[in-house]
Amino acid sequence: RLRSAKKAVAAGVAGATITNPFDIIRNEMFKTDESLTAVCRRLCREQGVKWLWRGVDKNLISVAIPVAMTIYLTDFFTLLKHGQAF
Repeated sequence: RLRSAKKAVAAGVAGATITNPFDIIRNEMFKTDESLTAVCRRLCREQGVKWLWRGVDKNLISVAIPVAMTIYLTDFFTLLKHGQAF
């Protein structure tokens, strides 16, 4: 079960980190009505590559924890169903 928990946490953290820049772009597009390329150019011009990590801490909390719990509980209940959980 520890291995399952480790995999779930790793997947949650990876997912939150990888999707963070897309969340930033989406939010900027909603705020400014700019196109995808215009938002990316502006963010790079104004913040360099730092914008890629903007808000990643909040994203880790709001995405990684639920994803990790979902994966872990799915594995746990699958094992429980097959009588292997304990």
